[in-house]
Amino acid sequence: MSTALIGGTGIDELSEFTSGRRLEVSTRFGHVELAETSLGGRTVFFLPRHGFAHSVPPSLINYRANIAGLKKLGVTRIISLSAVGSLTPELKVGSFAILGDFIDMTRRRPGTFFDEPGSPVAHTDFSEPYCPELTKALVEACRKQGVCFLERAVYVGVEGPRYETPAEVKLFASWGGHVVGMTNVPEVVLAKEAGICFAGLAIVANLACGLGKNRLTHEEVRKVVAASGKTAATILREALQLIPTERKCTCGENLALVI
Repeated sequence: MSTALIGGTGIDELSEFTSGRRLEVSTRFGHVELAETSLGGRTVFFLPRHGFAHSVPPSLINYRANIAGLKKLGVTRIISLSAVGSLTPELKVGSFAILGDFIDMTRRRPGTFFDEPGSPVAHTDFSEPYCPELTKALVEACRKQGVCFLERAVYVGVEGPRYETPAEVKLFASWGGHVVGMTNVPEVVLAKEAGICFAGLAIVANLACGLGKNRLTHEEVRKVVAASGKTAATILREALQLIPTERKCTCGENLALVI
């Protein structure tokens, strides 16, 4: 089973993920750059969603090319790492959230493979948005490492690149959202459509706007994620050892798109 990691702000600065052989994959949606590296004795692909130079904002990431490129490489499992804002003061900066569900508030980004001329009419089931096998491995890894984390967190995906307003933060929290971010959607949707197992490990980089005392900056988020990156790498090493060799989940039974 081939596994990939997708990472963003702060994570894409760490040698644990970016070292190794650089690859470029061509898909009908565009080109993808990634690294083939080793983590915990396992060979994995690392895809920096903002590019190796961190030059692509969340709203302009070519999500379809990224997932299509991993599918073309034979990847069957993806763990996504992302920086998020906490929608509740109880979920502290520097803690982790393992995603269990999402609310899609994005507006402009292509969110499906099935909207091109000639594509089949497809309605993918999302009763279980994230792979239970990968999620279980992340939960066990976090417990073994003794980190503070929230299991089955509800992720609110927003368009960006601006941060949310205090009124939006209050609204998202009232809906049952735990964290807010700009990148996990539509990654999770596209992976599901492509028949790839997908799980999300989020690093709480800040309190969402209006919950903290200070103005929020990208540099602040980057520093927190970079500081938590070593712990995240340790969690991932542990999780990779806990993932079963054979997939017994239903993720691969979805409409596995031929890229």
